[in-house]
Amino acid sequence: YRLPRSHFGSSHIGSSSQSVPLKVAGCHQPTRHPAMVALSRGVLVAAAAVALAEGLVVVRKSNVTGAAAPFDCYLDNGADYVGLKDMTASGRTCKNWMKDGTYSALVKGMGNHNYCRNPEGSKAKPWCFTVDPAAPFELCEVPECPAGGANPEPWVAPPGSKSSDEPCKYTPPDKPGFVEYEPGRACMDNRGDTWWLISNSNFTTPDAKGCEDQCKTLPGTKFFTHWAAGQGGNCGCYRDCILVAKDLTVDSPTVYKVV
Repeated sequence: YRLPRSHFGSSHIGSSSQSVPLKVAGCHQPTRHPAMVALSRGVLVAAAAVALAEGLVVVRKSNVTGAAAPFDCYLDNGADYVGLKDMTASGRTCKNWMKDGTYSALVKGMGNHNYCRNPEGSKAKPWCFTVDPAAPFELCEVPECPAGGANPEPWVAPPGSKSSDEPCKYTPPDKPGFVEYEPGRACMDNRGDTWWLISNSNFTTPDAKGCEDQCKTLPGTKFFTHWAAGQGGNCGCYRDCILVAKDLTVDSPTVYKVV
């Protein structure tokens, strides 16, 4: 069953000028679709969304086969433009179409917004009414689509710009991510409630490299201490390093700085 065009006016929002198919089981009388009953200035956007979701409207296509019409430029005279420009070429702010009231919400492209449009192809390019009484309407600075809206050619790297056609592979650095900072010294775990030791505990690792591997998994590590003969863990990771006094240093530590 097809709804007659008289139910929707002379034009449909976002659709072609053909009637809209609607299957109604066992129905022999014209039936208004709920989305169209709700169609008014105040609920235009919501009703259009319902209609789109239920397949009552079709996303427009440009004159380029298979290409969706662009939103940042216009084709022909811009009657199909649905971009988001809301300022005229002189910098004036566009006026809400529904507040102006010249065009009905049933006119293609109209709605509760102030984006540049060319309703019914009335002008040479997209335009809008302005909020400035000195300039009732002006054309918008919307560019015309180059090449009739055709998709641009894909960029191809010129010969010699790439080392090879193979994807790049990561090569880990051959240098350690730490340097010796203070041999024979250790970082202080805390002073009162202020802690520099991350996780408030030490780890056990075989060497300084193992200590670095452990500490780099802890965010904020800037220093680490590795003890040659530590008791209860020989690796500590620190946000900052306040050195322990020499006369209190034990177990042959070395402080390293993360680089």
